[in-house]
Amino acid sequence: MSNRELKSEVIRLVNEVDENRMEDLLLSIRSFMEHQNVDNGIDANSPELLKELNQSLLQAELGQLISNNDVLTEVKRVLRDKMDSARKG
Repeated sequence: MSNRELKSEVIRLVNEVDENRMEDLLLSIRSFMEHQNVDNGIDANSPELLKELNQSLLQAELGQLISNNDVLTEVKRVLRDKMDSARKG
């Protein structure tokens, strides 16, 4: 798809979003925009990252998981907190 076609598709999809979900969409887009050019600085071979990944695997094997709903709820809370602080400051 060309850039023009991609933008048209994005606009079409935005126009189809249910009105009560528009704030969620706005928060998602703003978060995307904030992070699109950010270098995350993660060294994929760092001992710290490998330790964290191994710990995560162990937790998963032990059944210490977080549901998708809990993750989405937390992401929405963090995004709303960011929006609130951006509006105030």
